[in-house]
Amino acid sequence: MIKKLNQQALNRLLRGSHGTVWLNGKEMITTQKIELKMAGDFETVQVCGDNTDYSLYNGWNGSGTLEYLKYDSEVSKLIVEAFVSGVMPEIEMICLLENPATGKRERCRVSDITFTEATVLAFEKKAFINDSVPFNFSSFEYLENIEY
Repeated sequence: MIKKLNQQALNRLLRGSHGTVWLNGKEMITTQKIELKMAGDFETVQVCGDNTDYSLYNGWNGSGTLEYLKYDSEVSKLIVEAFVSGVMPEIEMICLLENPATGKRERCRVSDITFTEATVLAFEKKAFINDSVPFNFSSFEYLENIEY
């Protein structure tokens, strides 16, 4: 027997079209994509007489990428000025993903952000300018979770 998704299950599916990002309190109205990842830092432990490798947890690191349609130089300027001066600004992002069909929301705060790259200038004939800025972060917190 093949299981099929019913309308109630389909309504629960999340879509990125209902996501919002705020950078230092300002809504990034042209956000195209945000991706946040955490990676565990593990050390391999091997013991004589045991063929298994064990993993010892040492901590984690966070990284991400923010992609947006560019209509001003605010983000690029923030990053370039930090790189030139050597003084990294305090940066925080709030990310919200909503499901209007169910009213459920997932929201998180990412802080201690350090942008690691900036596109100073790029353009292409007859194309929107889509900027992509990678970053690292060291503080993460869920503010709301979706639970069923």
